[in-house]
Amino acid sequence: MRYVGSELERLALNDTDPNHADLLGRSAFNRYYYAAFLITRETLGFMKPNWKGTAHAEIPKLLENGLRKPAKAALTKQVRSGLLDRGDESRLLGDLNATGNQLAQLLKLAYDARILADYEPEIKTTKDGGVIYLSTHKLTTARQWPSQAERLCAKLKRIWKEIGLV
Repeated sequence: MRYVGSELERLALNDTDPNHADLLGRSAFNRYYYAAFLITRETLGFMKPNWKGTAHAEIPKLLENGLRKPAKAALTKQVRSGLLDRGDESRLLGDLNATGNQLAQLLKLAYDARILADYEPEIKTTKDGGVIYLSTHKLTTARQWPSQAERLCAKLKRIWKEIGLV
């Protein structure tokens, strides 16, 4: 998906027909969103298999609210058994919440751009120098969504393993 987004972005920047450039740019936003989404979906499936099927719009809610309950339960058991102290429990929960919230915010932003790209054709992309905009969204920023999702997902996996849920 990332490669396709990059190629579409390149084509959009080089196309002199504004209608063609708009269509290509919109599609690039869409592909960058889906790249970040698929990375996140794979991570959620790793964390808990039934989370892999979570609907697009529900993923940020899961990342913001759904990770805490299983993590807290596992950490409470570890604290009771003496494997962890309260400080470790607090640190792990804090890291999990912060990382989940960062990924949720990234996906909300990307989803908003994807909705504009797919369902608001009257809002045209614009070019300013080497940057394509869709409303307030920059394609140069969208290009970073997959790598940001990879970084945050890697951190979620590490925390999830450290909690002992994998």
